[in-house]
Amino acid sequence: MLVTSASSAGGGELWSTWDVFEPDKCASVWLIKRHIDPDARFRFYPSGVLIEEGIRFDTPDAELRRYHDASTFETLIRRYELTGPGLDYLGRLMHDIEVNVWERKLLAESREIEHTLVELTRDVAPEEAVDACLIYFDGLIRRETG
Repeated sequence: MLVTSASSAGGGELWSTWDVFEPDKCASVWLIKRHIDPDARFRFYPSGVLIEEGIRFDTPDAELRRYHDASTFETLIRRYELTGPGLDYLGRLMHDIEVNVWERKLLAESREIEHTLVELTRDVAPEEAVDACLIYFDGLIRRETG
């Protein structure tokens, strides 16, 4: 089953990934829409499917993915040379959640934010998950940057 969150006619680039949402994917979707490609279209595939179209991200075979020392969010920041209010904080947060799995968390809020994002995207269609991620991270950035 293939689910698309926007029509394939017009708009920005097609960004393709698996349909499993977790904090790093949530933050990466927000980063793409807010700082890389505001007109981005997303296509979500079942987990494990080989993706052959669009800009692949957050899958094991994608170039824009999590590595042993960087979350997908951090990989996107580096690739697109992004800076801006709150982006360093979100990078540290995603690193703490996604890369710093076995170590003591560096940020007190990491576990709470991880739990909130999992709950926001649980049992919802990908389109709803994208919307929830955008709203959540817009609010988080507003709180962080005052």
